[in-house]
Amino acid sequence: MTQPDGTPDEVLQLRSARAKLDNIKTELEEAREEQARIEDKINGLLAQQREARKERNDAVLAADAAKIPRLTISKEVGMQRSNVYKLLEDGNPSDS
Repeated sequence: MTQPDGTPDEVLQLRSARAKLDNIKTELEEAREEQARIEDKINGLLAQQREARKERNDAVLAADAAKIPRLTISKEVGMQRSNVYKLLEDGNPSDS
């Protein structure tokens, strides 16, 4: 069939298919850009977390050297006591 403007239905179907694919392609590009921004944010936060854990571990070691009870240290830094003890005993910090 042909539309009133003389355009065959098959051409309209082709245009529709192209428009659908173009829209999907645009949305996909936007999603990839958003994903890249999120990955950058995650990487930045992970770097901050590593630094904060290092600072926390240094503070735990300093508190232990100042004879602060290990239970108090554990409670104040929010670490499990076993992880605090492991850090203090063999210097192998946990990522908790």
